[in-house]
Amino acid sequence: MARSILENRIVKLEGRNPARPYEHLTEEELGARLAAIAVRIEAEVGMEMADYVEALDHAVSAGETLPEGMTKMEIRSLIASFRNVASTRSHHAQ
Repeated sequence: MARSILENRIVKLEGRNPARPYEHLTEEELGARLAAIAVRIEAEVGMEMADYVEALDHAVSAGETLPEGMTKMEIRSLIASFRNVASTRSHHAQ
């Protein structure tokens, strides 16, 4: 997909692609950001991130009521992202 003129200017000025905002981070910086996001989510929902993802997966699969303001597509994307990050992180840890 072609980038817009604005995206091209941002890439030129900032040296990074706005469509991939975390691409420039080191593994440690990315880990710190992910941990901070997980802490905020866990505080909001009152459970660990992995448990929350499983609860969301169960709710979507069972046709239960979803959290207010979230669509099935957003929830499935969150689940896939979490599992992808968890899988990648466990692979790198080995």
